[in-house]
Amino acid sequence: MIIAQIADTHLVAADAADQVSRARAEDLRACIADINGLAPRPDAVIHTGDVTQHGQAAEFTHARSLLAALEMPLYVTPGNRDGRAGVMRAFASDGYMLPDCAFVHYAVEAHPVRLVAVDSLADDGGAKGDLCHARLAALDATLAEAPARPTALFMHHPPFDVPAAPDPFAYQRRRAADDLAAVVSQHPQVVRIFTGHMHRPWTATVGGVAASTVPSVAIDRRYGHYAATMAGRPVYHVHRFEGDWGFASETRLVGSGADPL
Repeated sequence: MIIAQIADTHLVAADAADQVSRARAEDLRACIADINGLAPRPDAVIHTGDVTQHGQAAEFTHARSLLAALEMPLYVTPGNRDGRAGVMRAFASDGYMLPDCAFVHYAVEAHPVRLVAVDSLADDGGAKGDLCHARLAALDATLAEAPARPTALFMHHPPFDVPAAPDPFAYQRRRAADDLAAVVSQHPQVVRIFTGHMHRPWTATVGGVAASTVPSVAIDRRYGHYAATMAGRPVYHVHRFEGDWGFASETRLVGSGADPL
């Protein structure tokens, strides 16, 4: 199975006139065109949150119009900029996400690797994440339903420290990440955790499972040090499932004659 991962597109409404807003839309268009042109083509695309900048209806409408160009299934989990209600309204009609739930939690069964979305948003609407007992219990129950199927989790906030970031820990409480790691460690079929939020690449382990962040699609929001050849060019991640070995991941550099890094 091949998964393309995008995150942190931070889109605003389509009629925004400023150059930064237009550039973000073009960054996403370029990524989508590159994803559609991959051979072999990904089986699915995951967006690990912050689809929009302010969580407004017009921003989600713009995002949907752009993401509609993807030629493979798309699965979304909410970022702190989006809010869970906005994500539900925008994407529940696609059928994989239940509308009007307390939190965005679902499993996708249609691929060789089971995909499970985890809602990491704090209930107070803050930028940092959190995981309540109900969400952790729902995750534990969902994982228990298919103990023999390789499973990947995807969520917005990385449940591990990113030391290179100005604020290395993305959660309100250290206990939230520890509790998630405890749940994951009880389910050996979990082979990978994909996240966003930090706008830079990083890798770690959570409950003995490899976990990673992805750079922001929005170039103006991308953090970290990048080679000169990457300046002004969007990047995203491609994850290839290698059976017993788990996922092999690469950074895809978008542009003319782009090659994976």
